[in-house]
Amino acid sequence: MNFRTPPFILCTKDGALTRFVLFLVCYGLCVMSLSNIILYLNYRTLGYSWHAVLSYIVNGVELYLALAALIGMFSVVYVQGPSRSPFS
Repeated sequence: MNFRTPPFILCTKDGALTRFVLFLVCYGLCVMSLSNIILYLNYRTLGYSWHAVLSYIVNGVELYLALAALIGMFSVVYVQGPSRSPFS
């Protein structure tokens, strides 16, 4: 490892491992938050109205975490990384 290489670029010159780990973290956060949102829909079977359930989902942090994780996943996949490290 060259000492001039930034610490967030590990094992590869183009940061592919960093992008892969970031994708896995975003994917895990997305799965956890969306599964909690789906579980919140069970409040409907307990007699709560759609308005109460949806307002609970919108006011919770899981919806915003899922949106941030989806934006992170799409940015990792579709934003093109550098073709060559500037320190090589």
